[in-house]
Amino acid sequence: SSTTTPSSSSSTTTSSTTTPSSSSSTTTPSSSSTTTSSTTTPSTSSSTSTTSTPPEIPLCQAPLGGEREEWPITITTVYMEEPTDDDNLSTDEVVVGKTTGSGVKVTYVSVDYSKLYDMQNDTHNVWVYESNMFLKIEKSTQNKADFIPQVTEIHPLKSDIQSVDTNDWVNNPDVEEATGEFLEIRKIPSRDRRTYAEFTDTIQKYINPSGSIYNKDNNGMVLVNKYTEAGVNPQADGVSIRYFGLDEEDVEARPQIDVCYKVVEVKKCPYGTVEKVIVVKNAVYVDKSKPDTNFEGENLEVGTPTGDSNSEKRILLEFNLESYDEVKYPLKDVSTAWIHLTFEDFIGNGGRDSASPTNTISVTPLTTLSEDGVFDERTATWDNTGMDDQPDDAVEIGTTVIPQEQPGITPIVIEVTDVDVEKLLKDYPGIVISGVDEPTSKHPILEFFGKDEKVFPKPELHVCVPEYETTSSTATPTQTHTPTLSTQSTSPTEPVPIRNCTIPAGGDRIVIDLKDYLVIQDTPLSADNPNLIQIGQTKGKGEKVILVYFDLEKAVKEGVIEQFGEPPSGLEEWDITVTDSIINFRMTPTDEGNEDNWEPGRAVLYPLKKPLDEDSSWSYPWLEGNKGPVPGIDYVSTVTADFGKMKKKPALGRWLQASTTTIARYLFTELDEVRMNNNGFLMRFVTESGEDATHFISFDSPALQDPEFRPFMDICYIPSVRPVPCTDGQLVYYDLNADTHIVRDTNVHGSEEHLFIGNSGWAGKARTLIDFDMSKFNTDSTQLFDDTESVYLKLFYEGPELSKPYNDPRQMERKLSAHKILKAWNENYATSKVASQSGKNKNKWDKEMMGELTDYDPEVIATDIISEGESQHSVYFNITSVFKEWMADKTSDHGIMIKDSQHESVPGYFLKFASLNNEDPTMRPKLVVCQKKPICEPEDLPPAKVYNHGCVSTENVTLNYCVAKNGACSATDGDALQYGYTYGVTALWDEFHVLRTFCKCCTDKEADKIEVPMNCEGVEDKPDYTETVYYITKCECMRCEEVSKVRKKRATPSKTRLLLRSALKSMLRK
Repeated sequence: SSTTTPSSSSSTTTSSTTTPSSSSSTTTPSSSSTTTSSTTTPSTSSSTSTTSTPPEIPLCQAPLGGEREEWPITITTVYMEEPTDDDNLSTDEVVVGKTTGSGVKVTYVSVDYSKLYDMQNDTHNVWVYESNMFLKIEKSTQNKADFIPQVTEIHPLKSDIQSVDTNDWVNNPDVEEATGEFLEIRKIPSRDRRTYAEFTDTIQKYINPSGSIYNKDNNGMVLVNKYTEAGVNPQADGVSIRYFGLDEEDVEARPQIDVCYKVVEVKKCPYGTVEKVIVVKNAVYVDKSKPDTNFEGENLEVGTPTGDSNSEKRILLEFNLESYDEVKYPLKDVSTAWIHLTFEDFIGNGGRDSASPTNTISVTPLTTLSEDGVFDERTATWDNTGMDDQPDDAVEIGTTVIPQEQPGITPIVIEVTDVDVEKLLKDYPGIVISGVDEPTSKHPILEFFGKDEKVFPKPELHVCVPEYETTSSTATPTQTHTPTLSTQSTSPTEPVPIRNCTIPAGGDRIVIDLKDYLVIQDTPLSADNPNLIQIGQTKGKGEKVILVYFDLEKAVKEGVIEQFGEPPSGLEEWDITVTDSIINFRMTPTDEGNEDNWEPGRAVLYPLKKPLDEDSSWSYPWLEGNKGPVPGIDYVSTVTADFGKMKKKPALGRWLQASTTTIARYLFTELDEVRMNNNGFLMRFVTESGEDATHFISFDSPALQDPEFRPFMDICYIPSVRPVPCTDGQLVYYDLNADTHIVRDTNVHGSEEHLFIGNSGWAGKARTLIDFDMSKFNTDSTQLFDDTESVYLKLFYEGPELSKPYNDPRQMERKLSAHKILKAWNENYATSKVASQSGKNKNKWDKEMMGELTDYDPEVIATDIISEGESQHSVYFNITSVFKEWMADKTSDHGIMIKDSQHESVPGYFLKFASLNNEDPTMRPKLVVCQKKPICEPEDLPPAKVYNHGCVSTENVTLNYCVAKNGACSATDGDALQYGYTYGVTALWDEFHVLRTFCKCCTDKEADKIEVPMNCEGVEDKPDYTETVYYITKCECMRCEEVSKVRKKRATPSKTRLLLRSALKSMLRK
């Protein structure tokens, strides 16, 4: 796949850059509060600074549609050749150079790129446009006479620092050539001042614009001094340069980098088609200024460098049809195609700095060859390919614009538009790529990688062809849906190119037909057609949206039983883990005769916040009336299903698909606080520009006679069974406090979306750390249902992942074991070496990757096996035993470490799990606790005499009172503010025993009378009598009453309460 060059990038950024508020960057350094347009940091040290005016510190500029962020350098460690001094292995300063009596000093530095790594995936790449590294030089106290002018260079490491020979930093095979250098220091530093180095070439090694598979291993870098005077021995004694370190109180003085980047979309084929690549057969450029010269094997150049047409260079390409399986994927069925090139850089005449703001190239067929109709890259020249005869009005295959700020080594996509791909490949011997509308003066031209490139992608043609798939039937006959393609008549002819959801191992697929729908339209209205459902808008007509409802709960409940039988004993119904889901609408022809220009956009599906109302219109039942349904108010705008982008008027009679996996997970999650109600969905057309749509998009409706063309949705899933049904208890899901994973990269991973366990081969083993805040669990009022199987750690397994290129990756069975952590740690600081940090003090693990007995208990608490090929599912670890220890002593809770106890040393794949930072809350880890059910019940008091005004019962009486257990009668089901109270109030009673604050209390509801004989001997004028007391038979959680501002009439206490209170007071008086 290829990365689309964003069309918005053709504009040049001229305004000053503002650090996005959403980024995690630090404050922009005050020394450079103003930015100028398109500032380019010099790549050499030729810039000089005067003693009176400090050099301006440039900041990178965020590209159009991109971000600028500042990141701290995470590690600085000084390494020295022999002899060493106190600087060796110090971490509080950055030191480079050599002084008398010590060896050469360098500083190892590392940067955490995990944020950008997480953005590189199958659908998106990250382009770093520009980056700088900033340091602050310390005033020197060394001998001025010893100073030698020097620069500090940035050298990436080929290997992990632990395996690098630190005894020779001048001729070290593990140290790469310099990729950047700081401003030259011409005289001994007499004051503290900031300096910078261009960091773009360095960071692009680790965040490669062509995709994550080209990223180099991040082994860190060393900062090394280089004397700038000719002939000076690199190991000559001079003055060491000291820079402020990570512990400096002034944040601005700490080592850091800035990064200006953009996330770009990877060009993909639409649903229902498969992407195939046709490799290049011949690739060469020809030069009009050298008409008889052949340039075989060189990179490809295009443009007119002198501005004169006589200097024009063009690229000739021929694609190899012999490498393509046309029998399986006929070229006549190609729906989308694009040419992929890899841009290297602007060359000649000042390079990028002098390039035009926009640079356009055009692709046309090659039509000027001699009678044999072929060209050979080994012999092709300007003359023998007939370039002078290339027609000015040649058919345009496609064009693209490359902006001046386009990073090097980035994919360029030229979309093939309105051209028959089969004809292009079979009727023409090749294609010609030419520059368009170039300057008439000298200027840089474009260079692309050629056919002989060994690392990055060569020229290719990508085509999208239908993926014919026979839909497997499901266990529910009425839900089986195998769409077929038909002509205007309703007789099916052949399977439609459509992608069904992927059935996971051990799972199945359910198909659900659309049950109900409603089209609503803003005024002015247009005519209705019962066979069509429409979204969008045309001139003179109001916007149309559709409301749709699928009876998902019923279909899934019945479908799972059909496929897997009745749920396990103790469960009312199956829980399911949704692994994939797709919604499908078939576009249908209309006779609207609309000739307006197409406004690009896409259909988007949104969950409704309230149940679909069959009486809905544009003004009802929406909260803002005639404005229609409003995002965030009437429907959920943050959880969506986005259909494929429609850049031009779509072909009719094809299926439009969108992934509804995330939506389905929200509907079927077991987490009450996350679960969405299935209220139906709203579907509308959203334009790319934000302007009104110009066309209606029509789909076949459920009213259509042919059921094959009706909208439908499928859900692929795995039935999931909780390890403990907890039918007799109460199942509670608690949030975790922290999580992270550690690998031998010394980076902090606590803010990432995923957790990793296993061994990927490139960074060695990975372990996951989980922590739970015991203060969230009320050990005084809550009891575990069972002492051995009540508390489980739940993780969502997303599948295996190869984090970096590896020669022989193996996906294998991995046995995961959970261990108790013995030392406090913090996800914001935890690495393979460090557990936590307090101020400047780093609290380290006893050993790298944690030591047995000191950092974690080797005793295994729980295990789980992930077999090769397993699909996504929830994994449970029974941690009841250690949780009980935490209940008894909350200070002993340092969490759980999970590692591979079977193949941790064997390279292969990481196992990937969702973390607390995962954007999908249904997948985040939880602590699942089966507790005893909350109850409000009577509890007997010890038998005792009843006293009343000097009289005493003739025998002991057993009375009782109501007690709330296991968290019963808690005030967690409402908001105190809704009742006119503020937070933090407690239960208060008035003098008539009426509860007056927001809470719930366990109090008596029903009681039996007990007649108790009373002896009043010795009480003047008081005969013996029978006292009536009450024995409580039923309790309830009594709701608190709302108190108005005006004092209400005092309520009369119940007789039961008065007598019970009297009896209890008598006992207390005794």
